[in-house]
Amino acid sequence: MAGRRGRGVGLTILAIALLLGACGGPGSRLDVSMLNGGDRDDGSKEPVTLRYSSYLLDTAQAGKVYYEAIKEFEAQNPDIKIEPDFIQNNNYMAGIKIRLLGGEKLDVFDTWSPSLFEEFRALRKDLYLDLTGSGFLNEFFPSSLQPVTIGGKVYGAPEVMHSDGLLYNKTLFGQLGLRVPQTWDEFIQVCEALKQAGYIPIAMDSEWSTAQFFWGSMMSNNGADEGWTRKLESGQILISDDAFVDAVKKQKEIIVRGYVPPDWSGMKHEQSKDLVGQGKAAMIITGTWDIPSITARNPHYDIDFMLVPGSDKTVPNINVGTYRVINAKTEHPEEAKRFVAFMSSRANQEKLAAGALAVPSVVSARIDNPVVAKIAAVVTRPDATLYWPHTVSTESLQVKIQEGVNRYLSGQSLESALREIQQAVDAVADRR
Repeated sequence: MAGRRGRGVGLTILAIALLLGACGGPGSRLDVSMLNGGDRDDGSKEPVTLRYSSYLLDTAQAGKVYYEAIKEFEAQNPDIKIEPDFIQNNNYMAGIKIRLLGGEKLDVFDTWSPSLFEEFRALRKDLYLDLTGSGFLNEFFPSSLQPVTIGGKVYGAPEVMHSDGLLYNKTLFGQLGLRVPQTWDEFIQVCEALKQAGYIPIAMDSEWSTAQFFWGSMMSNNGADEGWTRKLESGQILISDDAFVDAVKKQKEIIVRGYVPPDWSGMKHEQSKDLVGQGKAAMIITGTWDIPSITARNPHYDIDFMLVPGSDKTVPNINVGTYRVINAKTEHPEEAKRFVAFMSSRANQEKLAAGALAVPSVVSARIDNPVVAKIAAVVTRPDATLYWPHTVSTESLQVKIQEGVNRYLSGQSLESALREIQQAVDAVADRR
């Protein structure tokens, strides 16, 4: 689920060499002895209970790995019990806020993207436990820690990395003699060829978060990065800037040309994945995290991914799907650190990466799957960046921008959509 990380997430060529050539075996387990785990201060033999809240505990790709990891952690740490707390993805932001504001027990929880990290931190500046100096942080690519680093202090641990944009039926492309497009004009030509051959070029759906993986990628191609976003939020540039308008107009173009399902506005994401699995659609707007679930629909199809090609250049996008953080008010900070170190360790990231076809953020992790190696080569390119809009300062503003784009894609005039989005941006600026 990115990269996330508009805070200079471009990784070096050395990083990819380390990532793809690491010598450690998959059975290695992170040494967390430096985290002062062990006996409880009160001398009691009763295990402490940590409540772990996450939106990933019920997903097909990750849920099994998470629960198995929790079971293994408890076996290795009999002084700690983990209470899993699953919150559905669409309700996650509200669910965490309710727990934090209501004083409900919350020890460890997951967050995604800098915007959600900052959304929660806006509730209380001292919300997150400072992890600076913890030995296990040395395991990660330094760039992957930047989005959760404030004033030189680190407040979270990253998980696996993805890329977003388009997945495509490589088998179908081969049958039709189509090559992966490298420019926007080539992309339009491929879509037209698919349409003429009787296929839906792109499975697009109406779920509010889906569209960003297309126009957001185009924003990266157009040069929108963290610096561009800060200028937008400070009023130096407007949302009517060419970088934004060109991106959303390109997504509208594929709708107008009939390259998406005619009933896309009433479709759910699972239905769009069905279209690809059934061989009715050749591409789908999403990220690499959906490869396993689409492949499971039809193992005979070879599902691969491509970046959304730009007019002048195509920029790789990074999506660090999850950051694990600790509530600074936890009664058991050292136990919570041990849990976070274990859950984000090399061994668990390798297992998660194998099931979700993702790239571990642990430098020494081994990659055996050729698809994962290909994704790693993309997300660790020097020019890779956190795709837009994940550089937006808060999740609430990000949602309002996405909602404005969705209204435009659904038929609202561009002028009206831009005006509403600009009002949302201005409202945030006025509150600062």
